[in-house]
Amino acid sequence: MGERSRWVADVDAHPGDAPDLARDVLGWLVGAGVVVAERTDCVLGDVPGGYAPGPSAQTIVAGDPGAFPDVWPNGLEVDVGRSAFYGRVGEDDRVTCPHCGAWLPFEAVLPEVEEWLEGGPGSLACARCGAWTGLNGWIWPVPCAFAELGLRFWNWPPLAGTFVDELARRLGHRLITGESGP
Repeated sequence: MGERSRWVADVDAHPGDAPDLARDVLGWLVGAGVVVAERTDCVLGDVPGGYAPGPSAQTIVAGDPGAFPDVWPNGLEVDVGRSAFYGRVGEDDRVTCPHCGAWLPFEAVLPEVEEWLEGGPGSLACARCGAWTGLNGWIWPVPCAFAELGLRFWNWPPLAGTFVDELARRLGHRLITGESGP
């Protein structure tokens, strides 16, 4: 079985606010029993551990709660700082200008994404119309987000819409959701 993550990215969080927002969201999820408070080795990635599912983890997922997997990794990873969130992208997938409909091959945009991850401006100029648009404003072939704050749920069932709505309400920001993996 390949590893899959379901992610929620806060595309409106500012760098100075992201740590406090992450702490607030984590406190809410721990208080609700969705995840446990102690960090453990339950996620992939460069973070120092994640948060294992708690006794109420099934309350934020859609579908059959009995389908919650007992696999590793299976925890919540909280990403604070510039991160790119995206799903499976094919070789011939295109990124489309929201102003004129011109497109670029996905791989042509990757240098701009890398530049943003390293502290760059995070916008892309359309070769046809010349409009500069932030990375989150382009039309991506699969859900993609470039954010200072994100949550990755490793190998969890699909997240319930009511959970995502409540998270957006608590943060007061626009969220983009997606999944990575097979």
